[in-house]
Amino acid sequence: MKSWVITGGAGCGKSTVTKLLMQQFSEAAVLFSADLAVAEALRSAATLKELAGVFGSQALSTSGGANRQWLREVVLPNSESRKKLEAILHPVVLEALEAARVGAEKVGANLFLAEVPLHYEIGGTVSADLVIVVASSRSIQVRRMMETRGLDEQTVHKFLEAQWPIEAKVERADAVIWNDGALASLEAQVLTLASPLLQA
Repeated sequence: MKSWVITGGAGCGKSTVTKLLMQQFSEAAVLFSADLAVAEALRSAATLKELAGVFGSQALSTSGGANRQWLREVVLPNSESRKKLEAILHPVVLEALEAARVGAEKVGANLFLAEVPLHYEIGGTVSADLVIVVASSRSIQVRRMMETRGLDEQTVHKFLEAQWPIEAKVERADAVIWNDGALASLEAQVLTLASPLLQA
């Protein structure tokens, strides 16, 4: 079984590339999403208790769940606070990822595909046969995040500055998919990437 990691910058189209790859491999692949694992962790009573212990009651919403807006606007832009949040979430996500990889092996999958946005930020600790970086220009990233997430431009720039520069990720990648253009261009790049494993 091959293990591929998909990473890149926010607003670069990682999820679209992941979806296209899953369409190519169909039932032969098992997908893991770090974002979904984070969402699940933020619903966990143990995680919520830890958030409140580290950041105080403002980290929780009035309904008792995670105050995602506060975490995004206050914690993520601050490097010291962000490290505290990552120390809570990353071990949980990495544990879930390895459990999913074991599950993929058990069902005889040909490919384990892990979408891990912060692969490099967490030190590249996820083992993989291939690390794919989905990249686009900064202006495209900003526009997409404003359109899809409803964020203002200042918040988007703070969000992007909390991540590694896309150029640094591209330099370390095993494969790069550039996503500034039309969907047809993206589909062609994905097919080129997937073809050798599909033909194996």
